[in-house]
Amino acid sequence: MKKIKFIIIILFLILVNSNSNSDELNYFFFKLKNAENLSEATSIEKKIWNIWITKGSEQKNNLEMSKGVILLNNGNLNKALKVFLNLCKIEPEWAEPFNKVATIKFLQKDYLTSIKYIKLTLEKERRHFGAISGLAQINLRLGKFENALKNINEALKIHPFVGIKKIKPLLLEKLNKKEINFHLNYIN
Repeated sequence: MKKIKFIIIILFLILVNSNSNSDELNYFFFKLKNAENLSEATSIEKKIWNIWITKGSEQKNNLEMSKGVILLNNGNLNKALKVFLNLCKIEPEWAEPFNKVATIKFLQKDYLTSIKYIKLTLEKERRHFGAISGLAQINLRLGKFENALKNINEALKIHPFVGIKKIKPLLLEKLNKKEINFHLNYIN
């Protein structure tokens, strides 16, 4: 049985069409998609984030990423933004600096710029469930509930236990009420 699973995983990795050249990342995405519980998914998610954060082509760039993350976590948004924008210039194919810029712009309520950087992130790593979840949060704040639901469903295809999953039942309820109100107004 283990041999069959191993062969399936190898075949999957060969067939995967990804923006990322990392076999390790492909393997973890496969495992994440097939995770059986939250604990397993969380463990795999951490490994994926670690790869994303340390994917710079040079160690000094990975150190800059770490510096930017510390600044971001300490609320020094403008200093962190400078670090991440510089990394975007230095390593234009590295998705995570773009995602960090999107995160900061989201925190600054600059949603249009955040969306721009989310799109750039997804051009580099289409499976970036963090960026997709961020887009869902923006769409929620902008009242674009149908788009938010699409984003959540897209993230769930990649990560079945993604954090934004918790919002889906409330969003579905809101959309159903909106639809009911629309039909009631149309009838009257």
